[in-house]
Amino acid sequence: MKAGKSGPRRAQLPPVSRSDQAPSVAPMRRQTMGVQVHALLRREIITGHLLPRTMLSEQELSQRFGTSRTPVREALIKLAEENLVTTYPQYASFVAPISLADVFDNQFVREAIECAAVERAVERIEPAQAKALTAILDRQRLMHRAADDESFFQADERMHAQIMAVAGHANAWRMVENLKAQLDRVRHLNLRQTRKRSAILAEHGIIIDRIIARDAAGAVEAMRVHLRGLFRSVEILQNENATYFTEDTGGTGPPSRTTKGAAA
Repeated sequence: MKAGKSGPRRAQLPPVSRSDQAPSVAPMRRQTMGVQVHALLRREIITGHLLPRTMLSEQELSQRFGTSRTPVREALIKLAEENLVTTYPQYASFVAPISLADVFDNQFVREAIECAAVERAVERIEPAQAKALTAILDRQRLMHRAADDESFFQADERMHAQIMAVAGHANAWRMVENLKAQLDRVRHLNLRQTRKRSAILAEHGIIIDRIIARDAAGAVEAMRVHLRGLFRSVEILQNENATYFTEDTGGTGPPSRTTKGAAA
């Protein structure tokens, strides 16, 4: 969805108290604001509300978040370190295109971890855990019918996290989450396609069915097929809008300054 003429909605950040204005705590407050701005922008980039190559103006962002430019600059620096923003000195900052190199690396690591986890889950699953997995799938079906992409995505994440928990490695899911930012950008773009959501549901159903049936080989193969669907998704998305992507993390040069913030 595109931002209206009045610009993006102002983020609701905590009000400034008198103690926040004291010199002794000002550095901590700046750090907190920078963390909040980073988290909000990171989420908007990953979910596709800020599309690849959208210009990010420090002045406009500071007005939006009701803060000085320093926390905004800190947030942009951190996002650049994560390959989510590209900054051209003396020019401008832009939402980075999706790095295919990073996407495929993310997928490689995720497949290795999750296929191992699903095999382990088959050995360990208990009736209560099987019920929990089925309930997550039922909720995802509801979110699909409601065309609620964000809730659908969150249910998707919960299913994968639950499988890791059944495998006895709940904390390992945090490692997976931390490395898949570029991959998640592709996944969010995918969810706009009704047929893709239907395919995801069908694949999830097979994975859960094979785990509950204690079919290790079938569950691993179902997970592998599910995760490798990413390759076809990237191909389709590239055909629809090649400018969203780059072959490496370096980008292809700065876009025009007129590339304004489009909200997907």
